[in-house]
Amino acid sequence: MKKKISALVCGALMAFGSIAMASISGDRIMLGDIQPGDPISAVKNIYGEPLRIVGEKWLYKGFYIEVDDDRPNYVEEIATEDAGFATQDGVIVSMSETALNDTYGKADKIERENGKVEYTYYSRDSREKMQFDVVNGIIVKISCERN
Repeated sequence: MKKKISALVCGALMAFGSIAMASISGDRIMLGDIQPGDPISAVKNIYGEPLRIVGEKWLYKGFYIEVDDDRPNYVEEIATEDAGFATQDGVIVSMSETALNDTYGKADKIERENGKVEYTYYSRDSREKMQFDVVNGIIVKISCERN
């Protein structure tokens, strides 16, 4: 009997633990019209040529992309510090950090360092992540990247 109760309690804890995670669908991890893993040609079709290329970073007005090391024709990361680019769910730089919990739920990972708080949300398959940097309660940077 004790084994059955232990198994039920363990199963319930595992079920509730998976519900509490904020993992989000991978197709929601994007900025503007770009997702990690998109071909560079798609970025050029939408946004044109970059203003400047510095190493693996392609700098555009208001955002940058990083090219994948292993697949140089694909986007590894896209990031912005500009309020002109939104996540698929409408979150932008300059919003209150409360928008994160309201939109995505509790972050999968929260790190605090030197007055900055990083909220990280992973895709359900853990292949991608979306990170929000917050200073004084305000989102100052959004990045989406492949793990």
